[in-house]
Amino acid sequence: MKILKIDEEKNISRVEITIHEGKNRQVRKMCETLGYSVLALHRSKIGEINVKDLKIGEWRYLSKREIENIKK
Repeated sequence: MKILKIDEEKNISRVEITIHEGKNRQVRKMCETLGYSVLALHRSKIGEINVKDLKIGEWRYLSKREIENIKK
């Protein structure tokens, strides 16, 4: 886990968490176990596929290289 920003006035923080296999609501449950609540989540990658520039509801076609990597 990497702390990206702390706002002491609002009592909130922004963190980066990397997991290798996500289960249902895993990040929220992990944070809850530590006594923290999650206000928002943003997925930046799915495997080696970068999705951080996609807006909510937006999609794109996979490149041939991405498709080949998924097949491996």
